[in-house]
Amino acid sequence: MDKERIRLDDLKKEIPFSTPDGYFDKLPQIIQSRITSEPARRPVIGWSWQRSATLVSAMALILVLVWITVPERQGSLGQEPLSNISNASIIDYLEDENISYYDLSEHQVVQKAFDTDSTVLYYLDGLDDDVLRQQLLESVSGSDKI
Repeated sequence: MDKERIRLDDLKKEIPFSTPDGYFDKLPQIIQSRITSEPARRPVIGWSWQRSATLVSAMALILVLVWITVPERQGSLGQEPLSNISNASIIDYLEDENISYYDLSEHQVVQKAFDTDSTVLYYLDGLDDDVLRQQLLESVSGSDKI
């Protein structure tokens, strides 16, 4: 490859571009014909009662749909509904489901209910002494086997 230096003095000094005859004389008329006499207007969104009514009705529809579709959360029943159920009904239900007193005593809710001595005495107050003795003897004889 030749490493020949280019000198600016050796280059031809002619303009490679040419313009048509009278181009610059006609240029202002060409530009003026392309420019419109009125500037382009941007759309302006203003207040209107139709738009406001549509917006309010759409928001109301969304609120109604949310109100209908969101599921209701059920709170605790409290004491009132359970107070109407008799003890005999509860005992019958537990017997039908084969749930023993021992099964109930394993639940933390029941254990917390019997934390105080007064609660235990309240439930033991109505029981027959013979039944209590029999239960104690069974529990003592069962613990000896272990």
